[in-house]
Formats: sequence, C-alpha cells, structure tokens
Amino acid sequence: MVSALIVTALAGCGGGKVNNEQASNSPPPSETASTKPSESAQPSQSSDGATITVLTEGATNVGTGKLGDLLAPKEKELKGKGLDTSYTAGKVFPADTFGFHYQTILYNKMKEKNIDVKMQDWGWGEELIQKQTAGFLAKNIPDIIVGETQMNGFAQQGLLEPFPDDLASEIREKVADAAWKPMEVDGKIYGLAAQPGVSSLYWNKDLVKQAGLDPEKAPTTWAELLDNVKKVTEAGKGKFYGGGVYAGANFGGYLRYGALMMINGGAFADGGKPAFNSDANVETVALLRELNAVNAPGLMVNTSEGAYFDAWYKKQFAYIIDGPWQSQQSKDKGIDVGMAPIPLSPNGKPGDITIGAAFHSVPKDSKNKEAAFQYIRAMISPEIQQLIADSNVRSPILKEIAESDTYKKDHPALYTHYLAMSGNVQGLPTFAKDNSKAWQIWGDAVVKALMTKGDIKAILDDAQKRAEAVTQ
Repeated sequence: MVSALIVTALAGCGGGKVNNEQASNSPPPSETASTKPSESAQPSQSSDGATITVLTEGATNVGTGKLGDLLAPKEKELKGKGLDTSYTAGKVFPADTFGFHYQTILYNKMKEKNIDVKMQDWGWGEELIQKQTAGFLAKNIPDIIVGETQMNGFAQQGLLEPFPDDLASEIREKVADAAWKPMEVDGKIYGLAAQPGVSSLYWNKDLVKQAGLDPEKAPTTWAELLDNVKKVTEAGKGKFYGGGVYAGANFGGYLRYGALMMINGGAFADGGKPAFNSDANVETVALLRELNAVNAPGLMVNTSEGAYFDAWYKKQFAYIIDGPWQSQQSKDKGIDVGMAPIPLSPNGKPGDITIGAAFHSVPKDSKNKEAAFQYIRAMISPEIQQLIADSNVRSPILKEIAESDTYKKDHPALYTHYLAMSGNVQGLPTFAKDNSKAWQIWGDAVVKALMTKGDIKAILDDAQKRAEAVTQ
C-alpha cells in the first residue's frame, strides 16, 4: 500500500526545506499598517471554535505551533536583523518579511471566522511525501496539506476532498489557470497554489549586446533562440556561452524543458502512461541537443541544477528558462536581465508547466474540512494577493489585481509571467506505477540523446518500451 501511494516529489524548486521553530506563548504581533491583528473577531456560523492544522511551506513559514503565538517572536526576530516589518498595501517591502505578513493576514482572517490555526512542519520533497503517505495510511493527517509534484497523484488516488462547488466556481472565474488547473481531476478542483510559478525566458543583456544582438529584443521562435545562442557562444570565445535551458535528469530539468515540450504539443505522459516517443518530443529533444552542442560541455545536463544556475549568476551564459523569481534574483546579482515569454516552435502554441507551486489541499480524512476551506478561501483574498503583488517576486493569481493598470505599470516583468499562467498550463504528471523509475528512464534517455550522436527517435523508442514495462 505504501508503494502504491508514494510518488516522487520535487525537492528544492518550490521553496525548499523549511526550518523548525519552537512555538511560544508570546502575545499576538504588534500592529502594522495593513497587517495588524484584528480586534473584532466575529465567529462564523459553520466553523465556530474550530482548530485546523496546516503544513508549512518555505515561502510562508513562520515556525510551528499556534499561529497566533508565532507572529510576535517572528517580528522580533526580523527586527533583530535590521528589517523593516511595516507593510502598506501597494508598496514593495523587504522579501525576507513576506512570510510574516502573509501569515499575519491569514491569522486575522481566520480570527474573524473564530478559527484557530496550528502550523506543522513535515519538511519538503521526499521527507514530506513519506510523512504524508504514512498519515494517509494511518488516517492521521493535517486538515490542510501542501506539496508540489505529488499532489495531483494524491487527488487521482481519491485521498483529497474536492473543493466545494461555490469555491470551485469562484476560482475558475477569478483566478489564473496555473493556480488550480494542475489540480483538476475529472472536472473537480482538489488544490490551490496562492503564488505558483511558470517559466519564462530570461537573458543577460550585456552578454547579448557583446554578441552584436539587440539587448532589448527577445527571440520569439526556437530558430531565433538557437541562432542567438550560437552567436553569443561564438562571441564568448570560451569565456561565456549562449545558454538555453537546464536539462538534467531530475525534476529541476523536467520542470524547465518540459515547458518547451508543452509548447510543441508534446507530453511526458498520457493518462498515467508514458508518452515519450512522440514526434513532438523528438523535435523538442533535438532542440535541446543543438543548444547543448554550443554550450559549456556538460553544463546543461549537470546532475546538480545548482551548478547550472551558479554559472548563470556568474554571468557565464546569456539565456535561461526559469521561474518568476529569476527576474528579481538576477537583478540582485547585478545582471541587467530581460524577461519574455518562452519562444515558440514552428507549429507551437503558448504552454507551460507549473514550477515552484505549493498546492494546498484538504484531505478526505480532515477533521475540520469546512474550516480548512475557509483558510483556502483566504488565500485568494485581495489582501493576500495584493501582498504577493507587492513582493515583486511572484505574480498574484487574482485577476482583479494582476490585470489592473496599476500592476501592469508597476510590475511589467511579472505581468508577463502572469500572462503565462493562463491557458495551457499543467503540472508534471504522475505515472500509474513505479513513478520514480519511469521518470529516471526518461531523464537518462534525454541525457543520452544530448551527449551522443545517436538517433533521437530510436533512443526515445527504447525509453518508451522500458517505461511501459515498469508502469503496466
């Protein structure tokens, strides 16, 4: 049973491992501009007096224990680091204070519903999956769980509660597709990410300029991207290269070049079965091979994605495909960076895969389902979504904020990211059986295709055959 439940999770791309902090008996946090604790809590008729348990995730973690007891010490800790913990809606604030503001808003909203929140830390990646699997089997699971690539698999196995019809309708009408579409199964929504990512194209304007290219113009087709990469590599003369996309045999690679597969009409799987050797996938891997051929040997397929991104921050290559955080992080590293939609293949259409998306779901065995869904409702509130907009790291998912003239004017790069979150956006699939083996077969096949001159179709045909054998 445990083997049937476990699916492979992405470790490190969605916020990473969160830290354990001890709960304290400190009073609620001091009042700040827009996130001061509410003094007039009005109990809800349906959730009166409920206490829900919620798993933490890296971007919003303030510790473990009763949420109301965590905020004051967290604010003190931040101030001790010299950080300004004030926040006024509509103004950019220090990124290190994001989790504090996020959880303060949720604390206030839950207090208004007379709902207490207790935070638990089950880690991330494989550690989280193991604990969630054990929790499902023992029917001892938090009221709200969080995760990334494993969550759709849990939904398919019937372990999660579908969202109430009114909430699902509101989400479909008011929220960007990337926040919920990867968690839709048989017409029902089973999870929501308040600030998911999808990938975009970034480029180092200085390196592009040194290659004689227009640093303000993004390539819009695969042919243009490949041509630009070749020109930058030639201009670099071994000191810097054109770049492209990380293609390691791990989820860091699958999440990033998977966007190219989506654009070209390809897929990793169909209905839980491998779909490795389609013509669209062959064409995508052919592009990866050409990009790899004009880049630093082994860099694109390095087993560590950290080494690849370290080279980017050291200004050793010009183009990269990554999540929305790259815009601000690149600027922090002194890179004059451009951002645009991922170029399209000859017959391709816009498409993407969620990356760094922490999906929140309510398990079937939750003891406080109604109160748990109140928490999820608060995640799409204007207050939370305005906070995300003001963070300038992710784009909000609430259309009324993301599509406002103010957001377009103040955050043009991240508005580009918001546009990419609509339409053909999916999460990584879960294979029907032996998920990790199937993924490894795919990853090894792509690396082989990139590092040898073997026939790509034959390589993917062989991978398809072996994957079918382990997933049947």
